[in-house]
Amino acid sequence: MTENNTPDTQTDTLSSEAFLEELLGIVPDKEIPVGEQRSGFTCLKVLPEDHSFPENSSSRRIDRFASVRRLESPVKLHTPRNFATLKARVQEACPHAPQAVEVLACSDEEWSEWGRIVPMRPVLLVGPPGCGKSTVARLYHEMAGYPVKTINVSGMTDALSLMGVHQSFGEAKPSLVTEWMASTELANPCIILDEIDKAPRGGQHGNVQDVMLQFLEGMEAGSFNDVYLNLSVNAGYVRWVLTANDLAQVSEPLRSRCRIVQVDQPRGKDVVHLARRIMAEIARERDLLPQWFTLSPEEEELVQRYCTKDLRSMRQYIEVIMKDQMTYWKVA
Repeated sequence: MTENNTPDTQTDTLSSEAFLEELLGIVPDKEIPVGEQRSGFTCLKVLPEDHSFPENSSSRRIDRFASVRRLESPVKLHTPRNFATLKARVQEACPHAPQAVEVLACSDEEWSEWGRIVPMRPVLLVGPPGCGKSTVARLYHEMAGYPVKTINVSGMTDALSLMGVHQSFGEAKPSLVTEWMASTELANPCIILDEIDKAPRGGQHGNVQDVMLQFLEGMEAGSFNDVYLNLSVNAGYVRWVLTANDLAQVSEPLRSRCRIVQVDQPRGKDVVHLARRIMAEIARERDLLPQWFTLSPEEEELVQRYCTKDLRSMRQYIEVIMKDQMTYWKVA
């Protein structure tokens, strides 16, 4: 990596900032522009320096590296704008999970206060089914501008997709982590692994919980080996969120690598607040104006009484209310 020697930082030894940049592999975009000049952005070379993939032969119909060629050049490290407003909006949207929002926002908060991009420590959200664990993780990252990939691993019997599948196999392909970084053109997109506690164990193609250990440990993730590419890939900035219903079914090594946060079922006024948000989401999904729909005092009482089990049943109940309201419009 090239040192960033400016008049006020050039010394015989690396400054603390330059040392961190060299240690973490960060390079300012002004030193290595990607495509058009993107001044002010920070970029990261996630593949080994100077690596380039072989050109696709004209005799080949399929480019074996098409899904990851973008990583030949550095990719951007995303940072959210208006962090204080962002955090407040997510907390308002998820009033039953304030601690989860705080933890998800930790690394962005450090960037907001100190101007330093740091990897997010993996987060494990634990709580009963349907309490909105993956919802709060998805909502925070989408509102912050991070692309989000959600994978339900409860039925994942082949953990090789996380590591990459060797080119000698018929289903050979790069790691989905590497492909996600290439697809988003970011070094720090978000990946949510849903129901990690239900991931099958003892399969002949690997155990998801065991395979994930290399991605959740900073040093290992910074040089994870993509089996298909046979290359070291810096996945140390990927933002991992795992969800589980039963913490006892999550291995101790995996737990030790994560910040564990309990997410409870919504109660009281939080139920009504969430019901209104869900109502607005359903309206937008159907190209309707959210302000057309509302909850009467009687409906709020029914929501509080019958929708405290989980957010899935709440959504179904809200859909029934909205259909009733639309039927009333037709009659009126």
